[in-house]
Amino acid sequence: MPRLPHALPRYLLLYVLALAIPAHACVSIPAPPTLQLKAMYGDSRSSVFIAANEAANGETLSPIYSFFSTTEKALDSGNARPGNPDSDCAFQLFNAWAHAGALTFEPAAYEGTGKVKRGLLNPGFQMIGLKFRAAGYVLDDTALAWLRRMDEENVTFYTRGTNRANQRVWAATGAALNALLQRDTAALAFQDQVWHEAIAAIGQNGFIPAELTRGQQALVYHLYSLSATLVLEKAREVLGYPVTAADQAALARLTSAIGKSLCDPSQIEQLAQAKMVIPQEQWAYPVPNAFLDSSTDAVDSAKANWSRCTPPPTNFDARDMGGDTRRSVQVLKSLQR
Repeated sequence: MPRLPHALPRYLLLYVLALAIPAHACVSIPAPPTLQLKAMYGDSRSSVFIAANEAANGETLSPIYSFFSTTEKALDSGNARPGNPDSDCAFQLFNAWAHAGALTFEPAAYEGTGKVKRGLLNPGFQMIGLKFRAAGYVLDDTALAWLRRMDEENVTFYTRGTNRANQRVWAATGAALNALLQRDTAALAFQDQVWHEAIAAIGQNGFIPAELTRGQQALVYHLYSLSATLVLEKAREVLGYPVTAADQAALARLTSAIGKSLCDPSQIEQLAQAKMVIPQEQWAYPVPNAFLDSSTDAVDSAKANWSRCTPPPTNFDARDMGGDTRRSVQVLKSLQR
């Protein structure tokens, strides 16, 4: 760059400097090799958050959420395609993380909280991969191997573990989405096993016993479980698995139970033996806001309570699940065709 005269007016200096900067500089976010987090809860029921640890974990997760924000914003803009500067930059970032093997290196010492969180983030990475492909980008062998490795490590973790609550359903959701990118016998078998477990776990009253153990967070975790099950249902539909009448009835019971509890939590409070946290904020609803509308007729018939007692469906930004859920539904539906 040529040397600039000191006497150059400031506004002109800024203009010249702006000309020297590339018109579309891509964002660079270092890829974290692993994920180690502090314990989230301070009680035996995993229902009371440790505020200091939450703040520390937020710092650790910051680059991952920046990655999600950058890629999802570009992919959900409506203009994502090869040749578009924003989505090209996002794809460059995605490939940089793939080549670095982000989050696929095991920590030196076992760290359960990080493993669990990576598993909950895994479906978001898989959905971003599907959105890139839908936008016309070609995922190379390195990118596919990265997504498969992340998923395989997660499936192994939950296959060996005893957890049978919403985290395991999210693990199955990630496996089903990865199977849409690249057929994987182990992923297909795992998601199918967990689907049947999840459906069987929904009681006749619509509640899930494993989530009722979460004390004041029981309703929140029922929402998480419903969200995972709705995405898994749609992914399985694309993969060619039938949704039986019994499956539909179970999902309808779960949806109705959550809806009724959002209006009147007395039943779930009695079952969980705790005063409920009622999620009024929009963060709890982005997945149901889009995926309930694409679900079965039986579930649709159970939505009267749901729509009566939840905030208006204005937020569809599921940061941890691939971005705008309306676009996610569109991408999955396009694969059916």
